[in-house]
Order: sequence, then structure tokens, then C-alpha cells
Amino acid sequence: MNPQSRVSPKIWLPVLLLLAGMFGFKYWQGTRTATVSAEGIEGPAVLLVRGDNSPDCRAIHRLVDEAAKDYGDHIRVLQMDWSAGNPLIERYQVRFLPSVIFIDAEGRKVGQVVGESPAVQRRLRDALAAFGQS
Repeated sequence: MNPQSRVSPKIWLPVLLLLAGMFGFKYWQGTRTATVSAEGIEGPAVLLVRGDNSPDCRAIHRLVDEAAKDYGDHIRVLQMDWSAGNPLIERYQVRFLPSVIFIDAEGRKVGQVVGESPAVQRRLRDALAAFGQS
């Protein structure tokens, strides 16, 4: 075989990694069950409407991220920043930030945890565990 006709492994490895990443991302997206629209979210799902980037607010974000890892195979976990024109803000009556909203299989809000204090964090941890196992 002519050495100049061989394709360098330096080219194949990045191409292979890129293809594997694209397939993995496509598969990961396909395993989610909730859909988002202006009318709401079909779930079951947990929606975090983020506030500022304070240490306590980041703690709420971490709790929701952990829930995504623990329960993401059967509950959609979504995060979004608050914006005035977002119809989901009105639909789920988000008044204070951060807000974590629990949505049942029919898209109805069945619970909400608001705030970022340590007591709220404990309540949120318990609610995420209960919702994740339902």
C-alpha cells in the first residue's frame, strides 16, 4: 500500500469523536419525555426559573442539576432565565425568583418552591426526591 494514500490517524480520531458526540447528543435528546411550548410543558417535569447568581441561588441551581442526574431518565428537568416576554412565566404564575415548578404528566403545575434560603433548599431537596420517585 502506498504510504501517501493512507489517511492519518490524526484525522480519523477527531472525526470519530465528532460523530460519536453527535450521535450521543441526538440519543440523549430523544430520551426526554417533556415538550415545551407557549401553552406549557408536558411532563412530568421540573422547571427552574433562575434568579441572580448569588451563592444561595447557585445552591438551588445545583440541587436542580443533581435532580436532573438522579431522575432525568423519567422526569424532564429544565432551566431558564426569567424574561418578561416568556409565556411560561405567566402560565405558571412565576412571581419570585428563583422558582422551581413541578409539572405533572398533563402539563399542570402541581407544586412550586420559591426562594433560596437554607430552609427553602432543604424543602426543595425533599420535594425533588418525592417528585422524582413518583
